[in-house]
Amino acid sequence: MHRLRAFLKRAVAYSLYYSGALWIYAAIQLRGRAVVLMYHRVLPQGADSFSAAGITVSPTSFTLQMRFLSAHFAPLSASQFLDCMEKGQFPRRACLVTFDDGWADNSDVALPILLRFNVPAAFFVTTGFVGTDGTFWQEKLTRWLFQASQCPEAAGPLLRELGIEGLVNVPDPEARRVVRDFVTSLKSEDQSAVEDLCTRVRSMLIVDGRECREFGDDRFLSWDAVRILAASSGCSVGSHSHHHAPLTRQPPAATAADLALSLQTLQRHGVPTSGCFAYPNGDHDDTVVAAVGQAGIRIAFTTLHGHVSPTDDRLRLRRISVHEAAGRSRPEFFCRLLGLF
Repeated sequence: MHRLRAFLKRAVAYSLYYSGALWIYAAIQLRGRAVVLMYHRVLPQGADSFSAAGITVSPTSFTLQMRFLSAHFAPLSASQFLDCMEKGQFPRRACLVTFDDGWADNSDVALPILLRFNVPAAFFVTTGFVGTDGTFWQEKLTRWLFQASQCPEAAGPLLRELGIEGLVNVPDPEARRVVRDFVTSLKSEDQSAVEDLCTRVRSMLIVDGRECREFGDDRFLSWDAVRILAASSGCSVGSHSHHHAPLTRQPPAATAADLALSLQTLQRHGVPTSGCFAYPNGDHDDTVVAAVGQAGIRIAFTTLHGHVSPTDDRLRLRRISVHEAAGRSRPEFFCRLLGLF
């Protein structure tokens, strides 16, 4: 069924693209509006990563997408985007490319492609992870649970408790998908409970004599790499918070402290900031938005789906999320930009 839906979407995209209908729709849908694209990671095939498919795109697809933007859109830098909002007008088919989190592949893989096609980008980095050996709990726990599935005798009781004991009987790709889906389901859980689970899985692996690998290619930028991004043509660096904790689940004082620490950390490492911000996981409410404004941030991006008008609330801006399945071809990518798929 999944393959059938994908085939039908592709057929519709190609039909709309080559009939010219998409171009007409774009003229209507994007009149006076800009497209802000949200990326996270550009990962080569075979990368040792446990990031969810929804936040990754291949270098081949990313190259196709940046070539398309360069040829058919007006890519803006973060400062140009802000200037347009202040003036109340975007150029025809304006777009802004953004990256969340601060993964190492942003500089290693994405940046050369951006520079090749002269496409500016805004990188929102989680300052508490930059230059460290840490990684997000989602990637870490997914990796460890997958490792646990390889030792069913030791991990069996824990996997049964979690309801994923079937992991030991499925091929590698399917096991990875099951683990990713399970970990994704934990995003709304209390952080302390998630940390306890990480500790239990890691302890079980160690007791069983397994190598408890934590990173692979799920690494964050170094501070040297962040400075290179900030100094690259048309590119800028903004905050994605310091701890990447959901800001809506903590007291206002903790949110204010997190924002201040993130901005201070960027300054301490000699990184000029763009005055832009992206909410971790997109989580925001009136209290968080107020704290962001009080921190001196001029524009902030959510994960809400949609396009941007110059009159929109500058601290609640919408974006279009891009991942591998949403943009393997020009027609599919164009449909994604227009909010159709």
